[in-house]
Amino acid sequence: MKKVLKIILPIALFLILITASLEGVYGSNAQPTGNDYLSAQNMGRVQIVTALINGASQGGVTIKQTSVSYCKKLDAFYAKHPDMKNQPLAVVLKTLIIMEYDWSQKGVDKDALARQFLGEKLYQENKARLKR
Repeated sequence: MKKVLKIILPIALFLILITASLEGVYGSNAQPTGNDYLSAQNMGRVQIVTALINGASQGGVTIKQTSVSYCKKLDAFYAKHPDMKNQPLAVVLKTLIIMEYDWSQKGVDKDALARQFLGEKLYQENKARLKR
């Protein structure tokens, strides 16, 4: 149970923090989606992603890649998966970060986190992608 809480609590905190940090831009209850992200100009996109990464950092997560790097990954992701544009940006970004094994949290195994967060099928597909 402790192990599960170690993984779930930071995820919940991440979502709370990013919602709070973006409140002024999107309103008190709205979570930005891929459509919101894509409608922003380049610097606006970087600022949105930076705010989300900072929210994760406040929750005790370390992310090494830059906001610009994740903006490029988001742009490519939405081009390949336009059906995901209505999903909360925080969830899509976190998924990409976990898939890159860049979500670092004290006491949490990155591989176990990836398997739990992505599910077995996507986890295996991601492992194969990383081996190429």
